[in-house]
Amino acid sequence: MERQHLPQSRHRAPRSTASALQSSGEPGVGAPASRPAPRALPRVPARPSGDEWVVLLAGGDGRRLLPHTTTTDGEPVPKQFCRFRDERTLLRASLDRARCLVPSERIVVLVREAHRRWWEGELAGLPAGNVIAQAEDRGTGVAMLQALVEIHCRDSDPLLVVMPSDADVDEEDVLLRALGAARRAARDFPSEVTLLGAEPTCIDPGYDLVVPATGRRHRPRRVAAFVDEPLLTVASRLTGAGALWNSLFFACRGWALYELFEEARPELGAAYLRSLARSGDGPAALQQAAAALPTVSFSRDVLRRSTGRLLLVRIPPCGWTEMGTTARLASWLARHRDAIFWRDHPALRPPAEGGLGGAALPA
Repeated sequence: MERQHLPQSRHRAPRSTASALQSSGEPGVGAPASRPAPRALPRVPARPSGDEWVVLLAGGDGRRLLPHTTTTDGEPVPKQFCRFRDERTLLRASLDRARCLVPSERIVVLVREAHRRWWEGELAGLPAGNVIAQAEDRGTGVAMLQALVEIHCRDSDPLLVVMPSDADVDEEDVLLRALGAARRAARDFPSEVTLLGAEPTCIDPGYDLVVPATGRRHRPRRVAAFVDEPLLTVASRLTGAGALWNSLFFACRGWALYELFEEARPELGAAYLRSLARSGDGPAALQQAAAALPTVSFSRDVLRRSTGRLLLVRIPPCGWTEMGTTARLASWLARHRDAIFWRDHPALRPPAEGGLGGAALPA
C-alpha cells in the first residue's frame, strides 16, 4: 500500500525565543525550524489542504448525571442525547454550533456504537464517513487520535476546532467570538494548541481549572498549570487570581495536535497506525484498531504533559455550563425555569424545595 505522511510542522520558535516567551506568559511569532519525524498513512486521492474542520466529542456515558437522564421506563440516556433547554438535544445544539463554523462535510463526530439508537437520526445529515463510532470507550485521547487520522487522510494541513457535546450555553454569540479568537491564534501560532477557558461565574470545585501565565487578559496566554477538581478554598483562591474553567474546547493545526501526541504519548499513535495497517479499511477496521489501544484521557494524559505547547483564550461569561453533576444541573435549572426539562416534568420539585427528581427526556 502506498503511504503518505502525517502533517509536518513549518513554524517553530527557536529554543531561546521559546524560553523567553514562556517566561513572559505571552506567545510570539515562531520561526521556521526542524520538522518532526513523520508517520506513514494510507495514501488517498489529492484534495485541497488547509481547510477548517470541527470535531465533536459525543461518546461519553454521562454516568454522574444518569439519575436525572434516565427515562420513566428506566432506560439510562447519556446526557448529550437529552433535551434540557429546548427541543434540541445537547448533541444537536453542538452540531448547530459546528455548522456556524464549517459546512457539514467538514464536521467529524466521535460517538459510541452502543448509543447508535440516539445519535443515528441526529447525525443523518452528515456524510457517513464523518461519523466515527467506537465499539468501546477508550477515552477522549483515543477519540482525538482517530479524528486526527481520519481528517488527515482528506486534508494534509487542516485547522481543527474541537468541541465537547455536553455543555449548554446561554449566549452562543459570545462563545462563537471566543472560538474565533482561538482559531486566529491557531493560525498565528501554528505550533501551539489553543485552549478555551471559561471565566468562572461561581465557585465550583467540580470544574478542572486552567491557570494562565502572566500576561494581558484579552490576549492568548501561556498555560502555567492545570488543577483538577480543587478543594473549595483552592478553587476560590485560584479563580480570584484569574484561573479559568477547562471547557475542553480547543483549536490547532492538525500537525500541532500530532506533535502533542508525539510528545506526551508517542507509543499511542504508532500503535494505532500499526493496527490500522493490519486491519485494513472501513468502519469495522477503525473500531478494531481503536479497541486495541489503552484508555487515554486527552486532558489528563496528553494536555497536562505538554503545557509548554499550550495557549489559553478566555471565554467571557456566556452561561456556559458543562452538565456534569447533579449540583450543576440544579443550579442551571434554577436559572432556566422555562426550560423544556420543567415542561416535561411538571411534578418535579425545584431544587430549593428538596432537590432534583425525574428525568431529562431524549429527543
